[in-house]
Parts: sequence; C-alpha cells; structure tokens
Amino acid sequence: MNTNKNFTLYSDCINFPLDRPCAYQKNENARCADCSHYIKISQSGEKTKILIIKLGAMGDVLRTTFLLEGLKEVYPKGEISWIVSPKNAAVLENNKYIDSVIMTDDKTNEFLAKNFFDAVINLDLSPESLALAKLSNKSKLFGYSLDENRNITSSNDFALQWLKMSAYDELKKANTKTYQHWMSKITELPQDNYEIIVPLSEASITKAEDFLKSLNISENKKIIGINPGAGKRWQMKKYRTDGFIETAKYFSNKGYTILLLGAKDDEAEIKEILNQNIKNIYSTGTENSIPDFFAFINLCDVVICADTMALHAAAGLKKNIVAIFGPTSYSEIEIYGRGIKIKSDIECLGCYKQTCDIKNNCMQRVSSAQVIEAVESLVKL
Repeated sequence: MNTNKNFTLYSDCINFPLDRPCAYQKNENARCADCSHYIKISQSGEKTKILIIKLGAMGDVLRTTFLLEGLKEVYPKGEISWIVSPKNAAVLENNKYIDSVIMTDDKTNEFLAKNFFDAVINLDLSPESLALAKLSNKSKLFGYSLDENRNITSSNDFALQWLKMSAYDELKKANTKTYQHWMSKITELPQDNYEIIVPLSEASITKAEDFLKSLNISENKKIIGINPGAGKRWQMKKYRTDGFIETAKYFSNKGYTILLLGAKDDEAEIKEILNQNIKNIYSTGTENSIPDFFAFINLCDVVICADTMALHAAAGLKKNIVAIFGPTSYSEIEIYGRGIKIKSDIECLGCYKQTCDIKNNCMQRVSSAQVIEAVESLVKL
C-alpha cells in the first residue's frame, strides 16, 4: 500500500455506496480527508427523514395511516417512507402524506443500509419487521426492535404494555383503549384522534358512479353496504350469512339499496346472499382493485361488517358503521363515533381463537334484529 497518500475513509458520507469507490473518487481522485463533497449521512438535509415499518396485514396497514397526519404536525418538514409487504401496498397508493413506499424484496436490506433516518417507527412484532428495525440506521426508534440477545426492546412504557398484550390474550381481552390510542402513545403524538387516510382515485370514483347509473340507482337513494366475509385467516370473525340475509331482506322491503362488498375470499357468502333473489340488492364484484373497492364503500351511507379491512376503510371514509365483534377486541377498534359496535354477551368474547368448538358461538349469537336496530338508528329514508 502507498503510505504517502492519505487513505482515511469516511464511510458515513452520503456519497459513499459502501461496497465500492464513490463517484468523486473515481472521477476526481478525491480523498475523504480533504474532499469538499463530504456530507455526513445523518446531517444530509433539512428534512426530517422518517421511516415507518408496517408490513401487514392489509387492514392493519390501512388503520396505521392515522399516524401520518400527526407525524406531519409534529415534523412539518418530515419526509416519510413506508416499508410494506407487496401484497398490502395498494392501501397506501396516492397517500399525500407518504413520500415513498418501499415494498419488501431482496433490495430492502440494501435500502436500509444506505439510508439514515431521524426516526424509525416499527409497530410490528413480526420477526421480519423486528429485523428490519434493527438493521435500520436511526437517531431514534419508536416501537420495537431486537437487542443482541434476541430480546424485544420497547421504546417506552406504552410500547411495553402493548407488547405484553400481544403476548397474553388475557391482557388483550382486558384492554379498553383503541389501537389509535396505543400507537399514538408509542409514537409520542399529541393526540390519538387523527383520521385513517383512504385516498380515492378519480378513475375509481367514476367507475363506482357508473355502476350506480348502469342499475338506474339514484344518487339520492340511501345505500347500505354489506361486507359479508372476513378473509381466510380469521374465519371466526365472520358474521353468519343468514343474519346478513335477514338484514338485507328487511331493508330491501323498506326501499333501501343494498350493495355487497367483498373480494375473492368473500365470493361464497356473496353468492349465497344473491341466491335469495332479494330485490334491490347488488354485488359490486369480487375482483376489484383496492382503489375501486374503496370507491364502492364510498357510495354507502352505512356499512355493515365484522372486524375487517372494510371496517377501517369505512372509518377512513367517514361512513356510518355497524361493526359486529366476536373473537377480536371491540374496544381496540376505532370508529370515530360514527357508528355502533355490536357484540354478544358470551363470556369468552375476545378470545382471539381462530377456531371454536362452541356450537352457538359469539358471532352466531348476534341476532339480525340487533343489526337491523343499529342500522335504523344511523340512517333513515
């Protein structure tokens, strides 16, 4: 090695690509010791760089967008990046508060290694999310990471309480605060009532409006939306289909229009309801894009659903909601005072079990009369 030259290396320079010489060294023979282009990566701009790690599930990603307005309030010059699983990224499309969406792939680790963040927010406890938080270069962490002994580290006492609730169903069941309350405390935001952000695209709005026109449904007609499924993972969250059928018949006879909202996983329930040949009831389809799905929800005056992504979308679109709860926590779900939560009085409510051997379980015990009464209190002809 030539010892007459200065080979000091500033590897924290924003221009250094880590695994090879930088462009200035290549093109100008620049050396770190006296290079005019040196910029420490942690001091590389006026903006506050914020990274959110929230990979899934889709409904959880969507409801976590409530943080964004608060983050922009606390960090007016904040630049927000969000790491998300590709299958859940659609709910972040066209969100005006997010500067970049990074979908997890084989380049994610490289992205983290090359960037520095003033704040990293990881509210996920999945192994992948914890690993990403640990790898990220940051001044401050909100939420969770791992230490060198694989212990989960919590950024404050609220994060520790949420971690314990995630580990003990007994604590989860006893919780009386919303997800928004806990996450705002973990991220140290000044309040917890920021709204979920559900962007609506013009193309999707037009598609939904054209759907109504094709059926000769007046824009002034009161519309009730029913999301009858609950996805594949949480079958026990699904309300009984015959209860939806009884509710649909009642409001059809009252002159309401009913739209069935769902995806491929909800196809069987939607077909079963349609097979009843109830008048004034229509399926919006099960193969819509996420923006189109949002636009169809936006047509509704009231949305009836279980604890699903549709619930969070309806909340973000400021719709009246009738939400039916069983195995998951009704206290945790925020509907912003715009609706009614229905639950049975069974002792094991909020068990978080994905299977159940109780014949008349929590979701079956909710009567269609309860649902009808709740809807009627929210919308009138």
